[in-house]
Amino acid sequence: MKNEYVCPYCRGSLKVDNDIVFAIRTKNEQRGLIMVSPELGDYRFRKHPDLDLKDGDRLETFCPMCHSNLKAINVNSNLAEVIMVNEEGDEYQIYFSEIVGEHVTFKIKDAEMEKFGDDSEGYINFFGV
Repeated sequence: MKNEYVCPYCRGSLKVDNDIVFAIRTKNEQRGLIMVSPELGDYRFRKHPDLDLKDGDRLETFCPMCHSNLKAINVNSNLAEVIMVNEEGDEYQIYFSEIVGEHVTFKIKDAEMEKFGDDSEGYINFFGV
């Protein structure tokens, strides 16, 4: 079993095959699904060709099952949060940017933090780790 990703609200699995699936909404009220890589630090994603996303666009990210907004309000309004469960059953908080083209990911468990992405340094002070 590889890492699984679950919604922090309904605990539903967000991973399908080799992608994590999110429902999104843009500032212009476009809605759609995006599939992102489950590998931390890999910022490739897939979307429907009609979904117009440009670098710098701010997204809202939702669980596709319970429709909860995944925004990490208590950390930073540009970040969303999911839970990663590894093969041993350990759980980690995963924070990632909702800004298209911004490469930011944090993996946190207790007082340990790993950061991924060229833009992560600008967010490091938002975590009390």
